[in-house]
Amino acid sequence: MSNKFKEFYAEVNTTSYSSSPVQRDSINNRTCVFQAKVNTGDIVVLQARIDASMDFIDVLTATGVSVIQEVVTAVEFKVNVTNTSGLAVVCGISI
Repeated sequence: MSNKFKEFYAEVNTTSYSSSPVQRDSINNRTCVFQAKVNTGDIVVLQARIDASMDFIDVLTATGVSVIQEVVTAVEFKVNVTNTSGLAVVCGISI
């Protein structure tokens, strides 16, 4: 089964935000690909958890530069964005 791209949703992505969680679609894939468009001064922290009863933990941090990275698949992902540039910070994952 192929991965499906999902964008991390935030009502406004030109200020600091925490996204809504994204759930995986497939249980067959061990990894997925995360990408973030990050501007100078911005910070994106990708977090994941394996069950709703667990806390989210930091998986990857991108500071000031865009990133694309393969990560281990979890049940849920979300991003926390510190936006100091005032420009759009867009994050997505193929999951």
